[in-house]
Amino acid sequence: MNLAKSGDAKGESGTRPFVKVFVVLAYVVFLFLLIEALSYYLVVKVFDNALGNGSERHLYSSIRGHELNPEYTRDFDTGGERIHSDQGLRRDTLVEVPKPDDVYRIIMMGGSTAYAIGSQRGVYPPHPTLTNQETVSHFLEQSLREQMGPRMPGTTIEVINAGVSAYHTFQHVLYFYETLYAYEPDMIVFLDGHNDFYNIGIDNPIQSYGYSSFRMVDALNQRKPFFSTYAFLRYFADHSYTFKLLAKATQSMYNRYEAPPYNVSGDVTALDRDFSAELAETARVGFLRNYKLMETFGDYHNFCFHVFLQPEVVFEDLAVMSDLDQEIAAITRDNYKPGHEEVMKRSRAEFPALFAQAGIPFTDIGEIAAPEHKDKVLYVDYTHLTPEGSKRVAERMLPVVEDLIPVCGGRVN
Repeated sequence: MNLAKSGDAKGESGTRPFVKVFVVLAYVVFLFLLIEALSYYLVVKVFDNALGNGSERHLYSSIRGHELNPEYTRDFDTGGERIHSDQGLRRDTLVEVPKPDDVYRIIMMGGSTAYAIGSQRGVYPPHPTLTNQETVSHFLEQSLREQMGPRMPGTTIEVINAGVSAYHTFQHVLYFYETLYAYEPDMIVFLDGHNDFYNIGIDNPIQSYGYSSFRMVDALNQRKPFFSTYAFLRYFADHSYTFKLLAKATQSMYNRYEAPPYNVSGDVTALDRDFSAELAETARVGFLRNYKLMETFGDYHNFCFHVFLQPEVVFEDLAVMSDLDQEIAAITRDNYKPGHEEVMKRSRAEFPALFAQAGIPFTDIGEIAAPEHKDKVLYVDYTHLTPEGSKRVAERMLPVVEDLIPVCGGRVN
């Protein structure tokens, strides 16, 4: 009997380690599944940020810093629909390459206003990114086909949207040099201004630019810990909502504590010095130089171009704006640092002369509000447009582009 009891005790003690391991493993698995379920709720339901790259508007680019992600879809922003083509352009269909003989092709370049992003800042009323049928490029293409179609029989006019959020003018040069030349444009129109026209006092715009892979490379070179952790987690974030959440958290920590500022704004103290001279020098080494490079590309690739100054809500006459647009203007003024609005307005007054001296074709459409549109909401924030605002910009661009087409190789009757 004693031997039997002793054997039973030995058998029980022999199974205990296995049971303990099984219980611990079951607990770990249960805890992980619980955390994964919670992470799924936060990532997908709260942040609308699914696994993989689909929820990322941009991908890193080794040439341009960042580029449009063809797979981008988010319920709150795009209604779950793709708005970028497989070629990384802001359109539904592919651009035919090489260009057919019966196509007159215009490429629109610019930052987020040309791209047609929605309201991305919490201080403004929320607004999704515009659809591809609500962009300036879409309305311009429609109007050109209506107005110029009868005068250009047998020719299809295309306006291709190559806008990318946060692009400065030097990235237009890189984009064309890398990719867009292959689309053989007859004309390029730029809708620019907000991102780098007002950065007075910056002596090297490329080195001061801080966005996407420009910041990433700096963090990589300096072996920053939060960035290194974020890069490590990105692999696992493709397979687990928990790791996706951790990757987002470490990315936020990297942005907050390690990364340089996104974009360095201009020096408002220039208002107290020789403002015209400092603006001229900033323009000379910045956006004017970039447009002169595009002019060289135009001579080589046989296209012409025109620069349009994009609208800004602080340029508008409040008396001819809707109530909501007036609220947006007030929010914008409250959030601009002191002196920034004056820098913008004084710079705008100087632009026509600066562009003329550089021999760069330029049209100011900084204001689009008018008494006849007072009931229409034109802005979603400081410079980004509603569909109605896009229409107004296209209307302002239309006569200039119409006049350019015969000069820029269009066969017009």
